[in-house]
Amino acid sequence: MSSQTEQVWATLLQAGLTEGAAPDTGKLESPWYVKILLAFSGWLAAVFLLGFIGMGLAFVFDSSATAMIIGGLMIGGAFAILRIPKNEFFEHLALAVSLAGQALVVFAIYDGLSLDQEIAWLLVALLQLSLAVVMPNFVHRVFSSFVAAMAFTMSLTFWGGYYVVGGIGMFLAALCWLHEFRYPRQMKRIQAIGYGLVLALILLKGTALFGYQTMEWLFSGNQLGLWAGPRVGEMLTGVVAIYVVWHLLQRYGQRISERITITALLGAILLCAVSMEVQGITVGMVIMLLGFAGANRVLVGLGILSLLFYISFYYYLLNTTLLAKSQTLLIVGLVLLLLRWLMLTIIPADQEEKHV
Repeated sequence: MSSQTEQVWATLLQAGLTEGAAPDTGKLESPWYVKILLAFSGWLAAVFLLGFIGMGLAFVFDSSATAMIIGGLMIGGAFAILRIPKNEFFEHLALAVSLAGQALVVFAIYDGLSLDQEIAWLLVALLQLSLAVVMPNFVHRVFSSFVAAMAFTMSLTFWGGYYVVGGIGMFLAALCWLHEFRYPRQMKRIQAIGYGLVLALILLKGTALFGYQTMEWLFSGNQLGLWAGPRVGEMLTGVVAIYVVWHLLQRYGQRISERITITALLGAILLCAVSMEVQGITVGMVIMLLGFAGANRVLVGLGILSLLFYISFYYYLLNTTLLAKSQTLLIVGLVLLLLRWLMLTIIPADQEEKHV
């Protein structure tokens, strides 16, 4: 609260027009259309600025060391701009400058260091991970954590472990969302990294459904083949799903001998078994579960959308007639209704009231 506001409140108290402590005025939020206008202005200014730099400093691309230094300076300048009190114009200007600086640094890594592909992508992942932790901006952290996950995937792909990345990414995302409230001062940072990991996980799992053949361009003749196939990756995501269910049961004080605990764990195991055939549903269900546990509607929405995509993709690829597909949908719907009835029967209403 400003000193002027405190003086006004003291005057009102003396006049007997109010009582008690002064209210917290909070921050004034700009309307959405103002934010859009400022965001557009920031990116437009950044485009002209970067175009001017590109035309005047074309020699930067002639030297990897120069590109690394200029890129580092641009990232540092973006960091300084983002530390300015919240302003949409400067925020988006800094994002554009940071992206350009990152592009220069990545160019220097590939052009100057002459590293193997897997090592170069690993360095890019480490760079993005450090930016996700350091940069004082939510959107930047989401973007950097997303790119870090994708770069790590590329690195691991050249080592033959593309399908393992899904399990690793889901485990890291689960750690973020299961412990987001444990560190209140770092909650925004953890949430931003969690969103980036979830978005990367959804994209990577969707890409994996198209098969290894779509990624042949990543490999050359001397590269290793995949040492972990789709089923191995699906088993890892299943293990993470069981871990998430177990962690949530422990959070709410459910003992291993209780009926609800046994039912939940058996349901998770059954889901993992089904996902060996219908790949991807474990990812969607875990994202939905994490969102429901944290009362996060965005996360629940992402889980629902990803689950619908994975199921629709599996339905589309079924090598059967439309009649057989319709019968399958009917059976699945009846099974889901039966499971709902069983859950309402197993979990009494008075036990639900304890959690309200």
